[in-house]
Amino acid sequence: MKIIISGYGTMGKVVESLALERNIEIVGVFSIIDVENSPYPVFKDAEKLPKADAIIDFSHPDATEKLLKAAKVHKIPLVVATTGARDKLQTLMDEASKEIPIFFSANMSYGVHVLTEALKFLTPLLSDSYDIEILERHHNKKIDAPSGTAIKLLEAIQSVSPEYFPIYDRSQEEHKRDKKEIGMSAMRGGTIVGEHEVMFAGTDEVIEITHRAQSKKIFADGALKAAEKIMDKEPAFYTFTSL
Repeated sequence: MKIIISGYGTMGKVVESLALERNIEIVGVFSIIDVENSPYPVFKDAEKLPKADAIIDFSHPDATEKLLKAAKVHKIPLVVATTGARDKLQTLMDEASKEIPIFFSANMSYGVHVLTEALKFLTPLLSDSYDIEILERHHNKKIDAPSGTAIKLLEAIQSVSPEYFPIYDRSQEEHKRDKKEIGMSAMRGGTIVGEHEVMFAGTDEVIEITHRAQSKKIFADGALKAAEKIMDKEPAFYTFTSL
């Protein structure tokens, strides 16, 4: 398999390391900012990318946007692991998926995918008697909050119980907790790779489900496996559920 890495920051280099371990050829890097000391050709124009089996994108929404808008030209399957500007990128992904296969997940870990499926099962069983809270922890360099994964967990709950709604700041509230609110809490510090916890708090008992990423390799692994699966598929929008 031949891939292009979009974004040559921390995650891009983790993808590079794992790809080289698996004898996957890297034919270039796409970046809208200057890249120093890249051992691969660097492309700033998304329409001039070399031939490849897939693009793996751990970049910035601005770079992802350019890749999606140029899909008619480069015609390369795309794995999108960028989580910012979700609404805007979703519209562009839907449009680009008419031209190329696109895989998207707010978290490339298969374990997180299993967690979201578990929440869809548990929520209807617990919603009448339990309050729900979502807490996420990440390293001190993460920009967006709440994380894309926390939003993914919220959406999994809402998909089976649409009456739930998120609360991001209780500091101005002067009333008791609404039964159908879900508190979204974000913590940033140190080098925490990523932790997500969903708490169901009932009377005299608490159920907690936690996913802890212990290495960024799990995200690179998920992206590479997704690339292998979509490289020969028809143009469409794919997720863990539809692959």
